[in-house]
Amino acid sequence: MKKTNLENTLGFHKNELFFGIKFDILFVKIHTMNNVNLFNELKVERDKKVNSQQLMKILKKIWLENDVTLKNINKKNDNSVNMLDFDKMNSDNIFHSSMIKNICVKYRLRFLDSELFKGEYPQNITKIIRDLENRHNTKLKNFMIMAPSKLFKIKSPDDPILFAPIGNGYYYLIHKWGKEFNSIRRLLVLPFKNIDNLTIFSILVSVLFALIGKLIFPTLTMSEVFILFLFLVKGFIFIFFYTFFLTRKNFNESIWNSKYDSF
Repeated sequence: MKKTNLENTLGFHKNELFFGIKFDILFVKIHTMNNVNLFNELKVERDKKVNSQQLMKILKKIWLENDVTLKNINKKNDNSVNMLDFDKMNSDNIFHSSMIKNICVKYRLRFLDSELFKGEYPQNITKIIRDLENRHNTKLKNFMIMAPSKLFKIKSPDDPILFAPIGNGYYYLIHKWGKEFNSIRRLLVLPFKNIDNLTIFSILVSVLFALIGKLIFPTLTMSEVFILFLFLVKGFIFIFFYTFFLTRKNFNESIWNSKYDSF
């Protein structure tokens, strides 16, 4: 009697274990069926629109176009102009060289061939250029860039602008990237616009220091303050001009389109 009860007990546990294993296997199969292989899903989605051979042809064409566009940007200018479709040009993007010069002089910038540019182009620059070329049914060349002097030597996050010549001293603005200039830049570079500005700046600094001298030594007479002012003028003019040219700097009006190292 005890043996029969033991066998019945064992039989129950065996059946329970058997069905438990079956349930686990079924659960694993269902779970596996519900798993999604994203890589395979992406391939299926891609193959709906393009097969592998067509995809490689598209990529090869894009890379070749990008390579040609970048080579054109970095190619030496031959002074020829670009022929754009007159009706498709945006008048907001057309500037004469005299206007560009005024801005370069005002903010101490340079306007040089793109082959001299040592900064970084935005990642989408080739697409921007190709879209413009397709719109005007042409191939752009002889690019020019307006940017701070240091961008033609080292990398910087400042604000370059890419132009293409369209004839008679006019340039078409293609793209502007980087961060905006602070308006205070105009004041900071104002003394270096030309020799007159640097002289006036030296005089103003001399006046300021003469007034400070009067505040520090209130017993000074106006004649003594004037003599101090004349002494300061000679001193500051010598210091500013000597330092300016010693560091191989030049005035904004002279460097805006200069390719030489003096900046």
